[in-house]
Amino acid sequence: MNLRNSRVIRHLAIAFAMAASVFGLQAPATANADVKPDIPPLVAPADVTSVPAPHSAPDAAGVAAAECCGLVIRYDSIQNLVVAKDIRNYNAGYGSNCDIWNWNGGNTVSWVTADSNCRTASMNGHTYSYAIGGYSDTDAFTLQYEDYWLNMHGTWHRIGANVYTKISSIETAKCYRESDGVNCYVVY
Repeated sequence: MNLRNSRVIRHLAIAFAMAASVFGLQAPATANADVKPDIPPLVAPADVTSVPAPHSAPDAAGVAAAECCGLVIRYDSIQNLVVAKDIRNYNAGYGSNCDIWNWNGGNTVSWVTADSNCRTASMNGHTYSYAIGGYSDTDAFTLQYEDYWLNMHGTWHRIGANVYTKISSIETAKCYRESDGVNCYVVY
């Protein structure tokens, strides 16, 4: 294609777009994974009770089988990113409270709010969750003092401050500071 033909095509495309706009037609939107919905952040409701996880059967002590080796990666020196391990759906006497919005995993809202149901550690000073002593198995993460955007395998959620997102053993959460706040992407 020569230069003259490419100019003609460009002018035709512009003319078509202008003509379509006169009739109120909009150009087709492309699928964009970076378009975030206008939604309020998920915050733990006060009346939620703990529910058992259907994907893992409790052992004799009532403890759901633990998953291994989820990973959280902190970029851009994000402060107050907290990871959790040994999460339970009941008071296990661990000393930390993890309100988890997706107890069953993935994008499904299934709240667990229980006192002393997890062990937590700050990622301040660490890039990888496995670099924190004893946290080679990370089960959940949150931002302690600010809401955050979460892209869970292509679906956007707005998560409230100190509300945990559960990840499986084959998932990695990558968190970045962007112009609209902290954005975390959960991928396989």
